[in-house]
Amino acid sequence: MSNYKNKEMVKIAYYYYRKGLTQAEIAKKMGMSRQRVNRILKRAIEENIVKISIVDIDKYNVELENKLEDKFGLTQAVVISPMDEKSTISSLGIAGAEYLEDSLSKGDCVGVTWGKTLSEVAKRLSYNQSLNISAVQLIGGMNIAYSDLKADEITREIARKLGGEAHILYAPAIVENKEIKDAIMSDNQLKETFSNMEKCNVIIVGIGELKEETTLYKESYLNQQYKEHLLSKGCVGDIGFRWYDKDGNPVDHDYNDRTIGYDILNKKNKALTIGIAGGENKHEAILGALKGGYIDVLITDADTAEALALS
Repeated sequence: MSNYKNKEMVKIAYYYYRKGLTQAEIAKKMGMSRQRVNRILKRAIEENIVKISIVDIDKYNVELENKLEDKFGLTQAVVISPMDEKSTISSLGIAGAEYLEDSLSKGDCVGVTWGKTLSEVAKRLSYNQSLNISAVQLIGGMNIAYSDLKADEITREIARKLGGEAHILYAPAIVENKEIKDAIMSDNQLKETFSNMEKCNVIIVGIGELKEETTLYKESYLNQQYKEHLLSKGCVGDIGFRWYDKDGNPVDHDYNDRTIGYDILNKKNKALTIGIAGGENKHEAILGALKGGYIDVLITDADTAEALALS
């Protein structure tokens, strides 16, 4: 390249990056088309005449987030770097709460499932009662030892902090047969809660994985027959007790007609669905949820994100 051409490239780059001139202003100044200015600026980067450095890009996992967004068509990915594996859930809770605080608007309606991570989100959420944001329980209640993991407690906590009404689903998550479900679903209060589910414009979900070492598998409310049946059908994960396989396909199993709650795998509304999950046991379930297109925003940890990006 001649010295003249090289100087022209440097000068145009100087005008654009140092002096802050627009491409149209540079074109007029240099007596050339704006399209040519654009081409020269691109070439300046390609030939390392201009080197762009973004401070803290690795610290905040920006490139990894972008990989997940591109690979799975996500609206946004948020990747955190917890101090160690033990702090993953609390770190995800903080990140989830911060994301909600930044993205929620006054009068929004938030749908909620259950679990340790969502419990942490609710705990970490700041008080902002002027937002008047209501919360809706999306899955029926469960007989578990820790009340703060229950969907109704998480729903109440979010509504209390954000100044809205809590719409509680007064029913078990899973009943003995379809006839019992049909009888429960005929209740007017339950019908009203289901009506409110359709009004949610934001949905926050945990992602469960059916492995022996996970909380979901160990909890006594899931009997052995239920677990074994789901495994035999190829289930790898759930969102609100709606199960899917490794490719993200909803699984038709014997308990579908016995489950009371919002069927997020076949959702009809256009709510922004935020999935918050991470840890070494969750990779397969999160991958299935991403393949199925069930979540729009993923908040996860760096190790899980790396595995997802490579899958």
